[in-house]
Amino acid sequence: MFKQRLRRLKHRCLIALLRLQWNRRRKVPEARASSPVARVLLIPSDPWTLVGAKGDEAMMEAVVEQLRHRVPGLVVGVVTATTAASQEAARLGYAPVDAWSMWLARSNRRIAEFHPDAVVVLGADVMDGYYNPVFTTRVLLMADGAARRGVRVTILGFSFNDRPSPYLQPVFDGLSRSIAVNVRDQVSFDRFKSFSATPAKLVADAAFMLEADPSTDSVHATREWIGERRAAGDTILGFNIHPMLITRATRQQVDELIRGAVAALQAVAQHRRASFVLIPHDYRGGMGDSACLVAVHDALAPRLRERVMLVTGRHSAAALKAIAGLVDGVVAGRMHLAIASLGMGRPVAALTYQDKFRGLFDLFDLPPRFLLAPDALMGTGRLETMMLDFFDSLPSLDRLVAQRVGTVKEAACRNLLGLA
Repeated sequence: MFKQRLRRLKHRCLIALLRLQWNRRRKVPEARASSPVARVLLIPSDPWTLVGAKGDEAMMEAVVEQLRHRVPGLVVGVVTATTAASQEAARLGYAPVDAWSMWLARSNRRIAEFHPDAVVVLGADVMDGYYNPVFTTRVLLMADGAARRGVRVTILGFSFNDRPSPYLQPVFDGLSRSIAVNVRDQVSFDRFKSFSATPAKLVADAAFMLEADPSTDSVHATREWIGERRAAGDTILGFNIHPMLITRATRQQVDELIRGAVAALQAVAQHRRASFVLIPHDYRGGMGDSACLVAVHDALAPRLRERVMLVTGRHSAAALKAIAGLVDGVVAGRMHLAIASLGMGRPVAALTYQDKFRGLFDLFDLPPRFLLAPDALMGTGRLETMMLDFFDSLPSLDRLVAQRVGTVKEAACRNLLGLA
């Protein structure tokens, strides 16, 4: 309790410092955007690893792909906070921009030195301040500084939980009205409109625009393995869990997650002709998916042998999207693995966190009974029950996803309207 109070006090003080700097700079008259978009700067939701979370990579690559179709010579920069992130930026063909600072004057100067015509903020799931309202404030004020200098600014479609940080309300309300604010589902949109007077538009997640990459060795190997299992009469389920399903999870709680997943997968394999592909979608060390999925695989392998496969190594978001398209359905603990799967026309069941999957499910009219809270993995048998129901419902769920996926992809393209 003391640590929580200390953390809140620290957040309040840092946000006050940022807003003080911001209020001084807002007195300068705004410039209007006039240049065509030839240079784009990305502000990621993880400037420390950049692509440790494959969802961030998916959003960045999707937007850059689409813009490069329109602007062949497009120059792309990305704000980075570490050497590792700068190296990842260079690998992706982006110019690293060292603009991550608590001092807005320094951030604004570094951004101006890149000479962007447009700034794209990865909204993702950080805009409500759940993880850190100081981070959200810094991102928003960097974007606001660019907008007031006449740069086009778009915040990509984000989700918004039902308990946003109150520190963010005056920040959102004070943003330049030239910023295009996009929200990625109706539930989040309604929450945001109740929270802030800032105009916003309803879109779908930008990652729906990402093109899958089926050319990699990992995709070929997974396709071959799945072909063998289908020949044996199995239906293939993708599966994913990770430590972040539980806020500040202890080692004991992570072990309980793993045991619950193992018990459920063994039960499904016993009652149905099912094989499983364990799909990681986050590579951030102890928070990453391998912390759970390797242990799940090792526990299942002695009994299921050839019926379980772990996707090993590090793979691009586009390759993982291709893998998600190979299976018959996915039980996902990561929002962007669910988005990748649905974008490939594959039904999804989800282990929920922060109440952020409901809006995604509504986009596809998926039944809420396939949303399960993480504590249901803890020896209750509910994951097994849900997965059996999901397995048996795959034909009808296939039809639902097929009916909606085109409309959802069109909604995702609306993220780019603010860059026109």
